[in-house]
Amino acid sequence: MSEDFEFQKRLIHQFSAVLDGMKTLNSNISENISAIGRFESEFTKLSRQNTQVRSDVLEMKSEHTRTRSEIAQFRSDFAQFQTDITHRFEALVHRLEALLHRMEEIENTIDGNSEHIREMRIELRSQYNDILTALQGGLQNTIALSDLTERVEALERRAGM
Repeated sequence: MSEDFEFQKRLIHQFSAVLDGMKTLNSNISENISAIGRFESEFTKLSRQNTQVRSDVLEMKSEHTRTRSEIAQFRSDFAQFQTDITHRFEALVHRLEALLHRMEEIENTIDGNSEHIREMRIELRSQYNDILTALQGGLQNTIALSDLTERVEALERRAGM
């Protein structure tokens, strides 16, 4: 019976060590998640810079349209051709602006979702640590209960003699 108790005691200590290892692993995972958050922040910055570049491209398009109008004045022979190109270009610009607008909406949604995911990760890690702490406390209580049970049995044996 004493061998079973010793085995259980060693087993519980090993479970406790495993739980401590899991806490360390969870901490490392948390640090990796934080690093991923920093990368996401950098990607967001790059995305904003990309949006600025798109804006510059649209400004350049505006300047291009003005230049094209001046060329149209000098080349009246190609007026019909330029009108056709202008309509196609404006349709393409309209599509591009719609796509840019949609991409901005998606980017805002992604930013909101990534923040929500970060908050959920933090909450999940906190709950996971609480569970691990509760398990470890339960294991320690089991050891204490086994020890007290053994002492009571020893006292009962003495009292019976």
